[in-house]
Amino acid sequence: MADFEAVPARLTRAGHQVKDLVEIFTRQPALGFRATASEAGDPVLTKALGSFQQASAHSIAVLAEDARRLGDRLDEAARRYLLIEEEALDNVGMIEPAESNVPPAVAVFDTNVIKAVLG
Repeated sequence: MADFEAVPARLTRAGHQVKDLVEIFTRQPALGFRATASEAGDPVLTKALGSFQQASAHSIAVLAEDARRLGDRLDEAARRYLLIEEEALDNVGMIEPAESNVPPAVAVFDTNVIKAVLG
């Protein structure tokens, strides 16, 4: 992938924002209100209303759980990017410069190669 960049701090922030939104969403007072199905008056309508309310509650629970897992995955991705970046920096730091007859002032280092490897 060309020009791909992962910014762990942004991934973490996005994960926290998603989880915060889930909390706000699931605390909405409107989610706690529902008509008593028996108040519909008609037995067929009562059954349909009860079924609709159960399906809606289930859908909300599934959506909230999916969003929570998304937030957790964003956090985990950020954590892994940081870990791999730290390992790469440690590995690069262990590389001994090769002996060369070229004076250090003349040696050319291609920082784009390290940037491509480390991100």
